[in-house]
Amino acid sequence: MISLYIKCKFRFKDSTSKKSLCKKRKREAFTLIEMIAVIAIIGILAVAILPKVNGYINEAKKVKVVDQCRKVIMAVESYNLKSDSHLSESTSVSSAISNKGISKYLDGVEFGNLNTSSTSLKNCYDVVNGAEFDFTEDTDILNPTTIDNGSTKDDVKK
Repeated sequence: MISLYIKCKFRFKDSTSKKSLCKKRKREAFTLIEMIAVIAIIGILAVAILPKVNGYINEAKKVKVVDQCRKVIMAVESYNLKSDSHLSESTSVSSAISNKGISKYLDGVEFGNLNTSSTSLKNCYDVVNGAEFDFTEDTDILNPTTIDNGSTKDDVKK
């Protein structure tokens, strides 16, 4: 009898047992078509889910901007209640937070999502009141020119 050595790395004395074991071994692996089908399904799911994930990320960025504007407004309102001189709505956020009377309310607060030099207190009031806004191109920084000015300062107090 002649022993045969095949790709399955088994030695057989007859050809019938060799064929049956190799067939059994082939069934254990995935075929190329099965692998392509799985990859296609994963791709379709990724395409369906990706826009929702991007939407959630954009909403989280907007929440950060609203939170930072809310902190500025709270500090300004506290200052206006205790001070004889009130800040106008046209005051920029940078000049408001540099005011000693307001800066004490904002210790440790970072304004990474506000363009403090071009964002006014009116813009912050509008953002907190639910005005629609957008970000500067390819950044997480509020673009004050995109704020829909449909609300007023008095809406915050209600």
